[in-house]
Amino acid sequence: MQIDYNALNPDLLGILPEIIVTIFAILVVFVDLFTRGTANKSQRLAGVSIAGYLLAFIVCILQFNDIEIGGIVFRSAHAQVFANMMATDNLGLFFKMIALLTAIVSVLLSTLFIKERGMALGEYYAIMGLATLGMMVTAAAVDLTTVFVGIELMSIAIYILTGFARNDKLSNEASLKYFLLGIFSTAILVYGMAWLYGMTGYTNLRAIGQVVGQVQNSGGITSNGGLVLAMFLLIAGLGFKIAAVPFHMWTPDAYQGAPTPITAFMSVGPKAAGFIATIRILIEALGPAWHTWVPVIIVLSILTMTLGNVVAVMQRSVKRMLAYSSIAHTGYILVGLASYTPANGQLAISSMSFYIFSYLIMNLAAFGVIVWLQRTGANDSLESFRGLSSWAPGPAALMLFFMLSLTGIPPAIGFLGKYYVFVSALQAGLPWLAVIGVLNSAVGAFYYLRIIWYMYFEEPRAAREQRAAPALIWTLSASAVAVVLFFIFSGPILDATRNSLPQVVAMLAGAAAR
Repeated sequence: MQIDYNALNPDLLGILPEIIVTIFAILVVFVDLFTRGTANKSQRLAGVSIAGYLLAFIVCILQFNDIEIGGIVFRSAHAQVFANMMATDNLGLFFKMIALLTAIVSVLLSTLFIKERGMALGEYYAIMGLATLGMMVTAAAVDLTTVFVGIELMSIAIYILTGFARNDKLSNEASLKYFLLGIFSTAILVYGMAWLYGMTGYTNLRAIGQVVGQVQNSGGITSNGGLVLAMFLLIAGLGFKIAAVPFHMWTPDAYQGAPTPITAFMSVGPKAAGFIATIRILIEALGPAWHTWVPVIIVLSILTMTLGNVVAVMQRSVKRMLAYSSIAHTGYILVGLASYTPANGQLAISSMSFYIFSYLIMNLAAFGVIVWLQRTGANDSLESFRGLSSWAPGPAALMLFFMLSLTGIPPAIGFLGKYYVFVSALQAGLPWLAVIGVLNSAVGAFYYLRIIWYMYFEEPRAAREQRAAPALIWTLSASAVAVVLFFIFSGPILDATRNSLPQVVAMLAGAAAR
């Protein structure tokens, strides 16, 4: 007998991955409570966390592909659940999977690091789970209310994790700066949401899109000062979350001060959540007014790429360098968003999604090498990489792969990420924006290749003792394989990004027709 669980509660079925992550975030606290003083406690807690993320990831795959197992239907029959506040579309599922992969890799990078520094284990994994939950809620949110709830759940957890090394003054300072700037940006974001609600009478993004379409057809959005103000406030608030210039001020200090596994986590997860929120709000709600916001995104893209790359060249701390590199990569992803038109919408969103996936692999792994290096007693300065290949050829070769991928050199997935966003710009009639992106990539190549130079062509000052970290090395090795493998076999990921769009594209086509 086939059981359709949609008949029981389609709302709960629509957020089944979020429910799983919530349960395991709570479970890890109880496991921590009842295993105090036991051996291998860190590995056990990490195992519980990863099990929860993997289970949620599997459910996302089943929902994404509409797979049934034993008569159980995992996907909700409703396109939107909880009074149309959350969507069950493939776009949201794709970004949920990105959030879960980010969490899995971050846990693997964290296991030995936090144990050796005496951090509270259960709280660490639980708060990371709540941050991941916030990202997943944001990915599914199609209402201003749930967008805010998801972003704030994620942000508050990240503020705490940034300052989790309580005995480290740099970590405490980074957390405080991030928190103060974060609440300021939240105020701007909520103010923009309030204006948008006041001008349209709706909080549902797709209902807002219908009203904006009517305004655009009746005289253009520029004739409505309230909508224009709301648009600029929302772009500013979201710009903080994705670290776009000039809203990037928190990034270098937060990245440098946070424990390195958290730096890796926050360099990908919150950025991906910020971008899905940006896609939802600008395209689904303000899509009919794209003529108005696309020029703003073009300017932000150019500023973000250029400042990120130029300032990264001057950094001697590799964590700080990767912070500015992260800002530059935000600029590249914004190229995809800047190329949005109703006709080019599918390619624009697909190119952004693919870039974020490629960035997940290569950036998390690059920070993973820094985690490994810090376990040898080194710091995150460029000097610590001097002559690394002579006494640690394995980690040096892995870092070589990740730097080449971040540069955008084939055969690495980073090349395809940049290729698709630049192609999207060309298709949208913005060849000059693609040229600026390529020139910025050349600037970025300098500081990435400089690390390779230090590892292979400089003499080490002193070899350090390598400490066993099999889980970390296996994670980095798997990431290096993925960097090359997904370059050669990029088809499944490209198909996933394209298959995540039919519902959104259909909605946009309807808005354009109006």
